[in-house]
Amino acid sequence: MLKCGLNIIDREKMGDAAGGLRSETQDVTMTDLGEKGHSPGDPPDAPGSWVKKVVGGHLGGILNPNDILDDEFVSEQMTLEFPDGEDGEPVITIGSEVLAAMNGLLKNSLIVKVPGRNMTISALSRKLREMWKPRGAMSVVDLPRKFFMIRFEAEEEYMAALTGGPWRAFDRYLMVQAWSPEFDPLRDDIVTTP
Repeated sequence: MLKCGLNIIDREKMGDAAGGLRSETQDVTMTDLGEKGHSPGDPPDAPGSWVKKVVGGHLGGILNPNDILDDEFVSEQMTLEFPDGEDGEPVITIGSEVLAAMNGLLKNSLIVKVPGRNMTISALSRKLREMWKPRGAMSVVDLPRKFFMIRFEAEEEYMAALTGGPWRAFDRYLMVQAWSPEFDPLRDDIVTTP
């Protein structure tokens, strides 16, 4: 059995590749995607199975990268190497143009946490829609460690949510920050104060 790790090399800052793209609004959890028996944040049974389910559709407001990036373009921008031989850990290098396009899909996204509260995705989504009253699409995706990613279709609604606080919901101040490719919900915390 081949034990795989993933190293991403040559990451650059977020690109502006998503201008004018539209998405459906639908909230999603890992269990909605068929990962029954797994808590959010637990790895799926098979490598890539969760990724295939998300990438395969427009769930959670995340656009399908196949609609944005041509397979030939991606293939030219990626390399797979086994520096320690076939049984070693592979190194996947992804070109900066592909990363910029992928990051551009999430340019109007926030990371949100309600400190001290366990929130369901539906309760938070309902409350945020009441508070922010978005006219365009807004999707909510749960992340590990009680974080949520909120994606807005309209940049002005994203900016209003990011800068219009402090926001209060469920008798708590919401912790809000702009999404960035460097944010890791398993390791990082929101460093802004309400």
